[in-house]
Amino acid sequence: MTPSQRPNPSLVLIVEDDPILMMNLVGYVEEAGCEAVEATSVSEAICILEERTDIRTVFTDLDMRGSTAGMKFALAIRDRWPPIELLMISSQPWDKAQIPARGIMLGKPFDRRMIIAAIQTLAA
Repeated sequence: MTPSQRPNPSLVLIVEDDPILMMNLVGYVEEAGCEAVEATSVSEAICILEERTDIRTVFTDLDMRGSTAGMKFALAIRDRWPPIELLMISSQPWDKAQIPARGIMLGKPFDRRMIIAAIQTLAA
């Protein structure tokens, strides 16, 4: 298959404020066959989502420093951009009823294989 015949990879918006964790998450997204778009805050992520229509999945850390908006952000995505898939990571336990529809929640510490499999499922 030539480069022009390959389908475009799915775009995954990663929302993470820790640079080391961001590097790891970008690697997982790329290993899953997708392309990463990076945001280091919820406000930056919202700006990206308002400007771009090609984001298929949002992969967000719900425990970012200085932010209590993690789950509110996930719910806002489901409300404003219903087709976008959600992959969330958190060190806090969440009641399944709180998780947005079609959202996947993974706890910390997480398994690289689980993340890659979840991204592939959501991007399919």
